[in-house]
Parts: sequence; structure tokens; C-alpha cells
Amino acid sequence: MASKNLDGKLIKTAHSTQKFTEEDIANLIKCQDPVTGAKFFLDNYFFIQHPTKGKIQYQAFPYQHELLQSYNDHRFSVNMLGRQMGKTTTAVGYLLWYAMFVPDSTILISAHKYTGAQEIMQRLRYAYETCPDWIRAGVTSYNKQSIEFDNGSRIVAQTTTETTGRGMSVSLLYCDEFAYVEPNIATEFWTSISPTLATGGKAIITSTPNSDEDQFSLIWREANKRIDDYGNSTELGKNGFYPYMAVWSQHPDRDEVWANEERSRVGDERFRREHECISGDSTITIKWPNGKIESVTIFELKRLLSL
Repeated sequence: MASKNLDGKLIKTAHSTQKFTEEDIANLIKCQDPVTGAKFFLDNYFFIQHPTKGKIQYQAFPYQHELLQSYNDHRFSVNMLGRQMGKTTTAVGYLLWYAMFVPDSTILISAHKYTGAQEIMQRLRYAYETCPDWIRAGVTSYNKQSIEFDNGSRIVAQTTTETTGRGMSVSLLYCDEFAYVEPNIATEFWTSISPTLATGGKAIITSTPNSDEDQFSLIWREANKRIDDYGNSTELGKNGFYPYMAVWSQHPDRDEVWANEERSRVGDERFRREHECISGDSTITIKWPNGKIESVTIFELKRLLSL
């Protein structure tokens, strides 16, 4: 059963009766799987609004599958990706799946601008509205900056400020373009929000690199310190985050012709930062004269060499 909210958008009425086929039930069970459910949902029931093609079914590139896996497998995930790589699209699909299939969850979207928060919620609403009725959770509240589902979960989108999320019990935090939040605001926000995750909440932080000194870069650097005191590799960084990076060359629709045209438009330095993610935060593995192997950023290496 479907109804319309005040914005005229189709939603599923809370606690409504639903008919299922045997195939529906089998696929619903697949979506509920905590290990593979998110991928199954995105591969089969996640639709996006393409700027030129209109409504299309989401078809992940290989690196987007890896990105989704990093969300699903790790409590804390920090992702550095180039521009227009589909990082927000993948996150939207995961957040919608999480809200509908992990009951009683509070999902906080923290965007660096108000328009960014609105854009993410618009994508979420579109994805929800284009899902088959039998797979959708019913909604009890449906607004431009929040959605509440009849399974007890809710999604809230806010602009990143010093107090965003304070007082909330957050199950899943998603920070979008975190490197572009004003440095003092980002630092205060992270200090404020971290205690709300202490009871088991997850955090996903994504961004294109901006500077070498912002809060995103600090988290990224610590996440890439994945060698212990004995020289063994570790899966997570010193801060418990799992780092993942994807650059333009991993996008199957881009080649050197595209790259050269983009360089001519934005310049070499900006291209390296926004499409190759090369900045002071880029990590390299070095072997010191004493035999110790360590992962460090270009920023840290430059500082060590200047001592």
C-alpha cells in the first residue's frame, strides 16, 4: 500500500499489509544478510537519477564494490576518493539499506554545506521511492532532512557544525566531504561526536583531499599507520580506522585522453589533488637504514627529513 506525503512523493504507509511471492521472500532474506545483504540490495534494488539518462539501476564499478565492502566490514572507515567517483552514490545506497534492514538505528549524515545535506537526502528519497513496495520499510515521518521508518530506524541529515549530533545516540555516522569543513569546526565536531560512537556506533568518513592539516587529513594519516612495532602489517590504522583510496584511473570510463583534457582545464596541481589524491597525505612505505619498515605520508617524510 502506498500513500503520498505533503511533498507529493510516494511513500509506503507504516505497518501496512504487504503481499509477498516466494521469490520476494527469498530475496528479502538475502537483503537481510549482515555480510552480503548490502551488496545484494544495491545490485538489485538501488536506482539512481543519472544527469543525462534519468532513472537507471545502480551498476557498481569494481572499486565501488570494494568501497561498499569497507563500509560493511569495518566499524570505522575513512575513504579518500577523487572527484566524481560515485562515493556519495555508494554511501546513499548503503545508508538506505542500513536503515531498512538494521532496525532501531539512528543514522546521522553530516555534510559540509546545507546544500550538500539536502542533496544527499534527495538521493535517499529518490532511491527509497523507486524501491519495490514489498522491500521498502514503511515510514512514519518523511521530511527533507529526515526520514523515520516503522522499524524504529531514522536518517537525519545536518550541516556539520561544532555541535552536530551532540546528545544523539548514533548507530552510523556518515561524514561527506569532511576535508572541506572549516578546520576549527571539523575539530570541534569530531571532538563532540566521538563519544556518541563509544557505545558501538559505526563511522564512515569520505572526502577528496583538501589540505595537509585538516581533521580529515589527521584521521587519514593515523588510519594509514598500519605497521606494528615489529614491522608486521595490520588491517586497521593506529586510530582503528580502515583506509580506502580510489583515483581516476580506476574509473573504467576514464582514460588518458580524459585525463589530459581535465589537466588542461584545471591545471596539473589541482588535477593531482582532486583526481589522483596526491597531497601531503599520500602514503608511501619506506625501509629505514635500521631495517624497520614503516608506512608514512609524504607530509611526515618531509618533516622527518628536515629534522
